[in-house]
Amino acid sequence: MHGLTGKTALITGGSKGVGLAIAQTLASNGVNIALLVRSDSEAAEHAVNLLRGQGVKAGFWLADMTLRTEVTAAVQAISEELGGIQLLINNAGATAQAPLLSLTDEQWQKVVNVNLNGTFVVSTEVVRGMKAGGVVVNIAGASAHRCYPGAGAYGPSKAAIVNLTQQMALEWAPLGIRVCGVSPGPIRPADSGWQQHEPGLAEEVTRLPLKRAGTPEEIAQTVCFLASEAASYITGQMLVVDGGGASTWYMTQ
Repeated sequence: MHGLTGKTALITGGSKGVGLAIAQTLASNGVNIALLVRSDSEAAEHAVNLLRGQGVKAGFWLADMTLRTEVTAAVQAISEELGGIQLLINNAGATAQAPLLSLTDEQWQKVVNVNLNGTFVVSTEVVRGMKAGGVVVNIAGASAHRCYPGAGAYGPSKAAIVNLTQQMALEWAPLGIRVCGVSPGPIRPADSGWQQHEPGLAEEVTRLPLKRAGTPEEIAQTVCFLASEAASYITGQMLVVDGGGASTWYMTQ
């Protein structure tokens, strides 16, 4: 993944799970990491120690990504400590699963506010400071491309991210900024025994063409590719990384 060494990446929700895998994969390619988290300082501190152990600069900043004043202050502090941000990974998200007729207005608004509004706020603040170009990668989800009952606002909010990614790519190309996205399917850590706790999902993934869940590392590698010079002619595109499920979910029995 050439062209990454020495750059600084801001990752929202990067202290655990897929976000941490993305951070670690970028760090293994020489990228300095800034984590933007809302409140979980303990997890963020642990993540930062892991990243520094990989030989890169790393730190975390607390901010509500839906509040522009907090995001502005965090971005400024990151730029002062780690240098200008060249890579932005919008990974943080929220969900509230319920049938639409049972979903409260508060649940709908929270999910849309974090997933869509937060991505807009963080992206616009970071891009204002990208003086020499950069890359934005938005994490959407396979639910952005197909629906399933009871998902609440999650799928609609992520579908909006697909359109927002294209809008950003169109408007920011003259600034030398590429904008792409990744839509993960079911993602679980390999060899973690998750199947025992989620038997329904375990059965579901056997109906995928690749017949398994993906791993956080597979999503991280995809993000790393899009952020690198290997993807220098790609913008406005979403890569669906879901084992083939978006095309066959209802067709495979």
